[in-house]
Amino acid sequence: MLTAGMVPALYEESEKDGIVNNIRDEAVHKGGAVDTKEGVWNYFVDKCRDNLHLVLAMSPVGELLRVRCRSFPGMVNNTVIDWFVPWPEQALISVAGVFLAEEDLPEAHRQNIVQHMVTVHEEVRSQSENFIQQLKRYNYVTPKNYLDFISNY
Repeated sequence: MLTAGMVPALYEESEKDGIVNNIRDEAVHKGGAVDTKEGVWNYFVDKCRDNLHLVLAMSPVGELLRVRCRSFPGMVNNTVIDWFVPWPEQALISVAGVFLAEEDLPEAHRQNIVQHMVTVHEEVRSQSENFIQQLKRYNYVTPKNYLDFISNY
């Protein structure tokens, strides 16, 4: 899908014929396609390829991402990889506040609990940097870890 832009044998011939007939006018008049079944079908595939966006979310922890990238080179050659940076403190506070809003907590302590969660997450991230420097080993601290921490509460 990532390299060719289409899935082979996704449609049966009867379905292809219906698609070609429905899009023929647009393909020939607006798209400049040749008025043949193959020309209109290529226009349809190109239009789908231009408008289809896939989002793949994977953790960089461990070997799995490396194995997938080696097995499927289209993941590297035909995608944009966004490495997400750590959430700022205000975002951590906001997320914890929203997730804990439905919890039965004493109102006098709610803000302190939210702040404690933020402090713990930030401290784990800070200590993980020390862990890398001292032991040359990685401990990844991701937003998913923070969400799991909140949900375990």
